[in-house]
Amino acid sequence: MEIYSSAAQQEKTRQDRPVFYSRSRLIAGTVLWAAVTVVLAVLCIRAQDKNSGILIAAGFALLTAWLTFKCLSTLRNIEKPAFVIGHQGLTLENGMLLPWPNIVENIWVNQNYMGIPIGKQIQIKTDLPKPQARVLRRATALEISGDEYLALCDAYR
Repeated sequence: MEIYSSAAQQEKTRQDRPVFYSRSRLIAGTVLWAAVTVVLAVLCIRAQDKNSGILIAAGFALLTAWLTFKCLSTLRNIEKPAFVIGHQGLTLENGMLLPWPNIVENIWVNQNYMGIPIGKQIQIKTDLPKPQARVLRRATALEISGDEYLALCDAYR
């Protein structure tokens, strides 16, 4: 189905549109995961007896430390787009192009747990042999919303 777009909208979509990560969301994520890491580390250090609970807390502390590192490394490369939406298709941050004709399904998923938003993800299914038939992109820290992402994809398709 062809989507109508005005001359002004067509002019906007002549150039490819890079999508960046949100600096404020990455800073908030870094602070959150660093605080959780410190709390778990303090719990492990202050524990008197060594049991399996300490090992579980230490495992979660390592996991949150890794998440802190991931937020910091993304924050260091904030000027690099997460992906680019263009007339040829979606170009991922590693340079791989997913052409529009090969994209079978392109959806934005808001993940909730008991009504609390816990994550956002872009799920792309392609008919290409490589990459895998399903490409997942974390979208929690992106500058755009799901509606804006899907509208951009429709405009550039």
